[in-house]
Amino acid sequence: MQKFDASKDYYSILGVSEDASKEEVDRAFRNEARTRHPDGGGSEEAMKSLNEAHDILSDPDTRKAYDAERKPPRIAYSSSAVFDPDAASRAGTLGIAVKDVDFAGLLLGAATAFGVGIPLLLLVEMQWVFFLWPLRILSLGALLLGVLMAHSALRVKHRNMRKATPDGSRKLFVMHEIIFWLTAIAFIGSLVLALYVL
Repeated sequence: MQKFDASKDYYSILGVSEDASKEEVDRAFRNEARTRHPDGGGSEEAMKSLNEAHDILSDPDTRKAYDAERKPPRIAYSSSAVFDPDAASRAGTLGIAVKDVDFAGLLLGAATAFGVGIPLLLLVEMQWVFFLWPLRILSLGALLLGVLMAHSALRVKHRNMRKATPDGSRKLFVMHEIIFWLTAIAFIGSLVLALYVL
């Protein structure tokens, strides 16, 4: 197997596609050699790079090694606003499955939103000053964001469970949803009740 430089694009040097056959590579080499050869008006450097590209791409083993080194695995992202943990988990990050990182990140985001929203709401409600109403709206928005992020974490957990057990119980998922929303309503209701009783 020959040495190659993975940073060079041998396909564009020869003017062939990445799925070109050996015959197409040879044909492209002959066509380009006519114009790049020093006797045909080309330069010696252009001919050297053309020869190098032909040598690498015409040898199947060297071409396979070049393609593997040239294209490291990429994490695929969805074009929509929703992160696709399935596509990203195929690549993995430091040995940690991305779907676990996604779940933990959503839970951490929810905890942060609650950590900001609750103290801010307590501070605003205890002051009884009218011009603090923008802070009240901000704190309620942070609490709403925390509930939505926690619900997103639950949905990621459901998706992971559904993949682990393809025949996953629909009743279990419905039960989780009911428990989540009852807990969220009870939490926010008790918070509002505690604020107005104080």
